[in-house]
Amino acid sequence: MSSLVALVTFHCQSGQTETLALSYAVGAVQGRALVRLRRVADAPSAADRSAGASAPAETNEEVRRMLKEYVVPTEADVLGANAIAIAPPPGSAPTAPEWVPYLALLARLGSEGRLTNKVGAIVDAGDPATVAAFSGALLSAGLVVVPPEPGASRAVPAAATAHGRRVAEAARALGT
Repeated sequence: MSSLVALVTFHCQSGQTETLALSYAVGAVQGRALVRLRRVADAPSAADRSAGASAPAETNEEVRRMLKEYVVPTEADVLGANAIAIAPPPGSAPTAPEWVPYLALLARLGSEGRLTNKVGAIVDAGDPATVAAFSGALLSAGLVVVPPEPGASRAVPAAATAHGRRVAEAARALGT
């Protein structure tokens, strides 16, 4: 039996959403999955684009650290994963510039039938509208979405850990 792989992709400027993504990853490991943590690229500002920069100017220590520690998710990451989790910050939308390229990749792979029987999840950072919007994007890509536990405390590491464990178990049950 091959190893179960969970891809956890997040976006964060302060470290708070990163903490939830890491907690989710711990749960996936507890569910006997190998984990790949990735951070979507920051969208360049208008000033950065006019200066020819492909990424925004680094604005704080947390962002500088994360740019060193994480790489942007690739098609190979997505195709090699059995479970795909997204950890957006509260108030984020699938149309946010930092998410558009990644979600377009998922949509393309889904339309090609390459995400069949893969499990998806949204790490709950405390905003039900954000969870719903990103869940819709994962469903549209053809992923089997495992929602956060009903009634669970929102935006707490323990809930994210439990969710990661449940998603790994669901992916294993699907035999992906």
